[in-house]
Parts: sequence; structure tokens; C-alpha cells
Amino acid sequence: MHKQWDAVLFDFDGTLVDSAPDIIAALNRLLGELGHAHVGYESYRTRAGDGARNLLEQVLNAQGADIAEAEWPALVERLLAHYYEIMTEGTRPYPDVPDILAEIHRTGMALAICTNRTVRTTEHLLAHFGLLEMFGAVLCSDNVSAKKPDARHLQEAMQRLGARPERTVMIGDTATDVAAARNAGIKVVAVSYGYSERPAADLGADAVLADFSELPGLLARLN
Repeated sequence: MHKQWDAVLFDFDGTLVDSAPDIIAALNRLLGELGHAHVGYESYRTRAGDGARNLLEQVLNAQGADIAEAEWPALVERLLAHYYEIMTEGTRPYPDVPDILAEIHRTGMALAICTNRTVRTTEHLLAHFGLLEMFGAVLCSDNVSAKKPDARHLQEAMQRLGARPERTVMIGDTATDVAAARNAGIKVVAVSYGYSERPAADLGADAVLADFSELPGLLARLN
């Protein structure tokens, strides 16, 4: 494999790791404490990448809860506290992710994470799975000037890596990732195994990836 790009930017949840099991488990712990019904895993799996506040709002609104604005910060903190306790229990990289990332990294292509989750949880999980050292930048909701789909999220990653837009590609699983790439003027690949409720083929990406092991070949063809 040769260096075809300056940089490859990756979404995290639903792209590199399947984190839904622990996110939904933490959500159900909190719902139990609040006296609300647990949610079914399959019903909410595709919303696992929405962020703590958005996910909690969707669930509680669906259950008819009336939460005052002043109460939300504490509820989100409680949800995150549960998540911090269990976030490595059921979460795993998707098949072939560690080996393929290492293969791409060895070519000299720079790698970055562009995720709307926090730095704390992202770096913890990357380190837990032995992936952190491969990434030249980890850009999250709390260390960027604006998060996806804003172009600045990806632009700041490219600046950190010294990469030009025409030599950079984004890999993600949702419409938010595709929009962020389009806004930043870079190519984008949508994975079809992630958390998007819409089929990957309908997201408007330059290519669709069904199996992570096929990414090196796809990067070669995408140029």
C-alpha cells in the first residue's frame, strides 16, 4: 500500500468502534433511577452517536417526561457518570479496524479523529484499544471551535496534520459526517455498518464502505 493521501480523518462511534452497547446500558441505568422504562437496544442503537443530551432528550420526550431546562445539566452529568463506569465493557473496534489503521499509518498518511463526543472518553477508548498513538490529532466536541457538521472541525484537524483539503478524505457513518466533509471541501466515504438511520448509499458520499478491511483498496481508487 502506498501513500495516496496526506490525511485520513475518521469519525469514531459507528465508524471505528461499536460503542452503542455501553451507551444504551448507561442510558438504561439512568432511566431506571428516574423511574422510567428502559429502552430497547435495537430501537436506540442508531442514535448512539447523537451525544448525551440529544439522546436523553429524545428518550425522555418520547416517554412524556417534562424536564425543566435547569435540570438538564445534572441529568446529563449523571448519564455520563454511568457511562464512564462502563464504557469499555461492551464497546469494541469493528472487525479489522486496528490492523487496517496500522497499515494506513505505516504508509505515512496522517490520521485524525473528528468526533462530537468528548476528548476524555475518546482518548480513553483509543488508549484502551491501543490505537491512540496512531492519531496525529484527536478533535472532539470540547476542543474544537465548532463541531461537525461545521467545516471548522475538519479544517482544524487538517491544520494540525499539515494536510491540504484536496489530499484529505473523511470516513464516517452519518449525514453529519458527509455534511462536514462537503462543508470542508474534502472527499468523504460513508460506512454502511454504522449508526445512520438512512442507508449509507443515500447519504451523498463519494463512496460507500461495507467492510473496513476494504478501506486501503478504496483509498487507492478514490484518488
